[in-house]
Amino acid sequence: MKKIRLKLRSSLSCLMLLLLMILPAMSFAQGGKIAIKGTVKDTFGVTLPGVTVVIKGTSLGTQTATDGTFSISAPADATLVFSYLGFDSREIAIANKGDISVVMTSNNKALDDVVVVGYGTQKKENLTGSIAVVNVKDADKRTTFDVARELQGQVAGVEVNGSGVPGEGVTIHIHGVSSLTNNNPLYVIDGVPTMTPFDFPTGDIETIQIIKDASASAIYGFRAGAGVILITTKKGKNGPLKISYNAYFGEQKNPKELSVTDRLGYQKIADAAETNAGISLAPGNDPTSSSYISNVNTNWQKAAFKTGYTQNHDLGFSGGNESAAYSVNFGYYNQTGTVVAGPYYKRYNMSANLQGKKGIFSYGAKMAYTEAYYRNLAYPRLHGTGNEIVDLITAIPTMPVYDASRLGGYGGVDQNTQRAISLNMIGVNNLITNESQHDRFLGSAWANVEIIKNLNYHIAVSYDRTDYRNFYFEPTYDLGWFYPSVNAYYSDARGEPFTSLIEQTLSYKINAGKHHVEVLAGTAYQKDSNNTILGEATNLQQPYLYAFDNVSNTTEKTVFGNSGVRYLYSPIFGRMNYDYDGRYLLTANYRRDGSSQLTPQYRYGNFYGISAGWNIAKEHFIQLPEQISLLKLRAGYGILGNIEALSYYPYQTVVNSNASYVFGNTLANGTTQTQVFSQDNQWEKKATKNIGIDANLFNDRLTFTAEYYNDKITGILLAVPIPLSVGATNVPVVNAATFTNQGIDLSVAYHSKPQGGFHYDISANASTLKNKVLSLGNGNNPIYGAYSKTAVGGEVGELYGYVSQGIFQNAADLKNHATQIGATVGDEKFKDINGDGQITDADQTYLGSAIPKFYFGFNFSATYKAFDASFFIQGNTGSKIADGVYQALMTGQYTNASTDELNFWTPTNTNTNVPRPVIGDPNGNNRNSDRFVQSGSYARLQTAQLGYTIPSSILNRTHALKSFRIYLSGQNLFTITKYKGFDPDYINDGTINRGFDYGSFPNPRTLLVGVQVGL
Repeated sequence: MKKIRLKLRSSLSCLMLLLLMILPAMSFAQGGKIAIKGTVKDTFGVTLPGVTVVIKGTSLGTQTATDGTFSISAPADATLVFSYLGFDSREIAIANKGDISVVMTSNNKALDDVVVVGYGTQKKENLTGSIAVVNVKDADKRTTFDVARELQGQVAGVEVNGSGVPGEGVTIHIHGVSSLTNNNPLYVIDGVPTMTPFDFPTGDIETIQIIKDASASAIYGFRAGAGVILITTKKGKNGPLKISYNAYFGEQKNPKELSVTDRLGYQKIADAAETNAGISLAPGNDPTSSSYISNVNTNWQKAAFKTGYTQNHDLGFSGGNESAAYSVNFGYYNQTGTVVAGPYYKRYNMSANLQGKKGIFSYGAKMAYTEAYYRNLAYPRLHGTGNEIVDLITAIPTMPVYDASRLGGYGGVDQNTQRAISLNMIGVNNLITNESQHDRFLGSAWANVEIIKNLNYHIAVSYDRTDYRNFYFEPTYDLGWFYPSVNAYYSDARGEPFTSLIEQTLSYKINAGKHHVEVLAGTAYQKDSNNTILGEATNLQQPYLYAFDNVSNTTEKTVFGNSGVRYLYSPIFGRMNYDYDGRYLLTANYRRDGSSQLTPQYRYGNFYGISAGWNIAKEHFIQLPEQISLLKLRAGYGILGNIEALSYYPYQTVVNSNASYVFGNTLANGTTQTQVFSQDNQWEKKATKNIGIDANLFNDRLTFTAEYYNDKITGILLAVPIPLSVGATNVPVVNAATFTNQGIDLSVAYHSKPQGGFHYDISANASTLKNKVLSLGNGNNPIYGAYSKTAVGGEVGELYGYVSQGIFQNAADLKNHATQIGATVGDEKFKDINGDGQITDADQTYLGSAIPKFYFGFNFSATYKAFDASFFIQGNTGSKIADGVYQALMTGQYTNASTDELNFWTPTNTNTNVPRPVIGDPNGNNRNSDRFVQSGSYARLQTAQLGYTIPSSILNRTHALKSFRIYLSGQNLFTITKYKGFDPDYINDGTINRGFDYGSFPNPRTLLVGVQVGL
């Protein structure tokens, strides 16, 4: 903790130094002024909010309020400059006038807007690659701690899945699965690449662009194999000091409770299972026994799930002038979670930006610090399913939450009385400590010099470091016969991953008549490093003293020494943009990457992309209707790479020098090979092809994009089994698999013309995705997951199992069916797929696709004078989910059950598809089958928001407030689905097991109130 405090103090000192540098920009002159007020409207008479009003020649200014009004103090002979995105700027001399009415004319500059691309910007109408611009205003309405969650349903071709665990990240796929290991996209925040943006405050975001194809992302090389998300943060702007405060407070609840049995239902099923197995009833479930339990009826969901709370606060300061514009931000986020003593997440953050320009020189610097605390999911170290939700839901109702007679004070199960294996997760959460702290510092600086006209040299340096600590403590306790904690246990893991990066680029623009060329060349040096240390101890003498010295026997504690890994990358890269008269467009990107993770023979890879476009709307020989301002055809092709599956120097064979061999009767020391790695590993290669059309109509109020993509990934790194005769225990990773992704992305948006103070925006997107496996190496042997099979000709992670044909109703039914070992009347009947007359593993078959056939998002927002309202719907269709929780609740064993299990087969209840419960399940009724596979399709009202902005006529009386908005918001409000589990939007590995929901933490329903204040 001392180290953390020192680091925090150092970061604060850096921030204070930056503040001292920018304080001069916060001052402004006074005197000789008159009060000016007025209203700004467009040519239709509609008031314009957010228009920047600046006194010409100074950095002093203000902005118009929601109703278009403004007030400012200025010299009587000054000139005011009015500027607004999409409108021509205006200069108006005050000339001693106290009231000014301003009319601004639309300049139809939507096509001139620039978007961020790799190592630069580009006019939106000249884009030829597949780059999606996220509507940050819509995305921000989903109040969350994680930028990736904001993207869910906002962009065609981008699939996001998450859980309700506070502080946990998401799985995100851009145009499907790109690898069988790491599918996380590359995030580039203000030019700094990172793979972990999850401690990044979403309130700092200014723009988001998503690069979906190689023709545009190849400039980032192998790290762009799963796509690139470009984020720019809010910067200071010319003008006086502005203060903003945004906050929200809300409550969160689990929106759904699974239907499980109470005490009587559980005892009925358990008694039937024991009777069917021919064993005596457990005394605790036997009504004739003196040990019969009738006074305990625990509803574990009601006992464990609670109302959680979330809050967020962002305080920002910005201002300055052209030579020094600044912004300083402070934030706090807290999410308490919805499980008693369960996971929570808390974060403090602060950042400072400074940028400016003087003549041919421009510069920028940023420092950001985040301190995050996590309480993680807790599990007994040596027991349990490893899944808190499964253990919670299957806990039997005859186990109490609290039991003062047991060590620790929490309830458990008695072996003789109840026989069940049931874990008290409320006790686990309260007894076991599993916490983490992450302290992250990100610093970056850049400078740009225009050497000669249109020739620019740019250098950028960055340093990104996280210091983390994972702390786990398990005391001695008694949670039942199967879950005793014999000895207190303590572990402490710490690490210091960091990335340092230096990038240099040289760019040159050529304008020769109708020919426009821009070229960029660059080089970089990047070092990734991580130093870790881990210690653990058991049998602590004083059970609640967390110290390694609290162990007398040295064999009961282990302190592993420092271990460290370092990866070096040294790329060169470049880009060329060409356009002729804005009609014919061409972009080419190139990067040559080198990595120490590959042998010298294959260390370097060449990645490239090329795309072209034809802006038909500017073509002279084609006369389009005047309503069409943009009609562009574009196509692209490129190659990307990936080596995320490889470890530290993976081509080195590892040996154990302390191995023992027996020669005769003598034990001798020796050396054995423990790990074998391939010397021939190369880059995974991803070839992307896409063709699209972009159209803007009606003065750019209506926009439309359609795109077809076809990606082929070859040389996918995969663990391939080797013969035991090799003598090594590990499975080496080699280039083995190939598969494709193809689909269509559609996006449409409409921005209405304001009328009578009313304005609305509509946007929608939809995508299709088809995945196919072409090869898997090593004889193309299938890869099996928990509930899946990945095989050549199919999809990654296809659901796989048996097909149920109902219940054996009588002896004749058994006789006439294929041989099914262990089956008797009342058991489940499985289909003989291969027709060989017996039910074996060979009768498992395809049960459905875990990949949605179609996923979509729909946004609507409207404003009427001071009121605003919006809602957002997203979902998917065509996917299947193997519900592992439901399967666990239908075992007919010593666990709690779904209420569906009460409809089990008996001689008098034959019209059912639920087999008889029986201890031991000799027929395998609970095996993986289509009985547990359900539709994963859903449509969700993800967010809805209603806001009110106080008119400036009222705020002006305060002489301090410039804007004030209050809003009510809800998330995860309503879901239409047939899925029986908690949530069809669940966290998954995205590849082999993506269709298996084994207790993903449910996403909470959130209701909150928020304010946005400007000073």
